[in-house]
Amino acid sequence: MCNLACGITTLVLGAILVFTSSFVGYGLVDGFIKNMIADEVALHEGTVQMERFETIPFPLTFKIRVFNITNSDEVLTGGVPVVNEIGPYIYKFLRTRSITDRGDDTLDYYITDQFEFDAEGSYPHTEDDLLTIANVPYHAILQVAEVEYEELMGALSLGLSGVFGNLNAPIMTVRARDLFLDGLPICASPGALGRLPCTAIRGLAASSQNIEQRPDGSMSFSLFGYRNGFPSPIYKVRRGINDPQDVARIFSYDNSLRLRKWPEGDDGSIAEDSPNQCNSINGTDTGVHPPFLDRNRPIFAFKSDICRSVELRFQFEHELFGVPALQYSANEWYLDNHQGCFCLNLTRGVTGPDGCLLSGAMELYSCVGAFLVLSNPHFLYADPAYLNGVIGLTPDPEKHRVSLDLEPNTGIVLRGSARAQFNVFLRPITRISATANLPNTLTPIFWIEEGVVMPEEYQDELKDRLLSPLRLVDILVPVLVAVSCLVLVLGIGLTVRARLNRPADNLLYDTN
Repeated sequence: MCNLACGITTLVLGAILVFTSSFVGYGLVDGFIKNMIADEVALHEGTVQMERFETIPFPLTFKIRVFNITNSDEVLTGGVPVVNEIGPYIYKFLRTRSITDRGDDTLDYYITDQFEFDAEGSYPHTEDDLLTIANVPYHAILQVAEVEYEELMGALSLGLSGVFGNLNAPIMTVRARDLFLDGLPICASPGALGRLPCTAIRGLAASSQNIEQRPDGSMSFSLFGYRNGFPSPIYKVRRGINDPQDVARIFSYDNSLRLRKWPEGDDGSIAEDSPNQCNSINGTDTGVHPPFLDRNRPIFAFKSDICRSVELRFQFEHELFGVPALQYSANEWYLDNHQGCFCLNLTRGVTGPDGCLLSGAMELYSCVGAFLVLSNPHFLYADPAYLNGVIGLTPDPEKHRVSLDLEPNTGIVLRGSARAQFNVFLRPITRISATANLPNTLTPIFWIEEGVVMPEEYQDELKDRLLSPLRLVDILVPVLVAVSCLVLVLGIGLTVRARLNRPADNLLYDTN
C-alpha cells in the first residue's frame, strides 16, 4: 500500500508534469509551431512561398456577365431599361509579379496578367456573341466633354458620326470580344466635321485607362484591354521577415505612400500628404494575407482598378476542403458613402441633395477618366432608387458580395471572389439630340468576378506541410496535460488516503 511519502511523491510528480506539459505544450511547442508558420509565409528568397508569390502556379478565373438591354427602342424614348444578364464569359489568367528591387524586408514589383478565353467553361457563350448594351464609349466621352469642353458640344454634335462611326447611338450592339479586349474604333474616319472633336477626345483619352491611342491616329475603347499583358504601376510591399503581420502589406503604390485620386480638403483639392482615409493604401494586393488572423480585426485588399482599399470583416467560421476557414466579406458598409471623400460631386444623374451619389454607388471619374459608376452586382446594398430604375436585377449576398475564405493560421487564400459592377447614367446630354429622351437612370453595363479556388493538390500540401503539425499539437498537448492532471489527482488521492489511514497505523503500533 502507498504510504504518505508515496502519495506526496506522486502529487509532486503530477504537479511537475502538469506545469511542464502546459508550459512546453502551450508555450514552447505552440510558439515553435507559430514561428515555423511565420517563417513559411514570409517572403524569403529561394522559398516556395516566394516562388509562388512571383508566379501564381495555377490560373485564376475572370468572369464577365453583361446586362443585355432587351427594350432598346423604348429606352430611347424614355422607357425603363429591361435587362437580361448574359454570361458568364470566362477567362483564365496567369498572374506574375516581376520583382524590380529587393530590400532586406521590402520588395518592389509590377503585376502582369495574361488572359485566355475559356471556351469550354463559357459554353454556350462565345466571344462572337452580339450584345446590346449602353454605349460605354459614347456616354463616357460625351459626358466628360459636357464638363470639360462645354463650348465644343455644338461642334461635337455635328461630328458624332465621324467620331463613333456605326456605333453613333446611346445604345449599341457589339461583338463580345471587341468590347472586352480587342477594342471598339473611335475616330477611325473622322472626316472634316469630326477632326475637331477627335482632337479634343485625344486629350481626354490621355487620362482614360480604357482608351488606347493607335499608330494611325485613331483610338479604340475596350473594357479590359489595358490589363491584358500590360504591366501595372510599381508596388512596394513588406516581406514579413521582421513582422509576419506585415507580409505582402503594401507600403507604396506607383511611387507614392498614398493615392492621389480622392478629394482631401474642404476645397475639394487632391493632395498627397493628407490623412484622408479614402487615399490610404491599406492591406495587400489580394494574393497573400498575414497569418494568425484576429476575428475582431478587419482585413484590407487594395484594388487598383477602383482606386481604393476594400475592408472585409469576419463573418463566420466553417470548414472548406477539409480545412478550417474564416470567411470575410464586404457588406453594407462597403460603398455606403459615409466616407464623403469618395464623393467627387461631378457625376450627373440620380444623386443626393449634396450632389453625391446615393448609398451603394461610387464615382470613378478621378480613377478611370470617365463617368462610370461602381456598385455591387445587381445593386446589392444600394439605395432603392438605383435598383428600381432598372427591371431585371435580383441582388443576392451569396452571389454578389466580395468574399474571402482564409485559413486562420497561415492566412492562405482557400477561395476568393472579388466582385464589382460598372454602370453609366443614361440621361440627356447637353446638345446631343439622340439622348434628349433618355430616362435619367443608373444603367448596369456588366459585372465581373475575379475568383480563385485553391486546387486540390495545394489543399493536400497545405494540410501536410503546415496544418499537420498544428493538429498534432492540438491533439497531443491536451492529452499530455490530461494525463499529467490524472497523475496529480492520483497523488492528491493517495496523499489524502495516507493521511486518513495514519492514525490507525499509529494506534496499532502503540498497542504492540
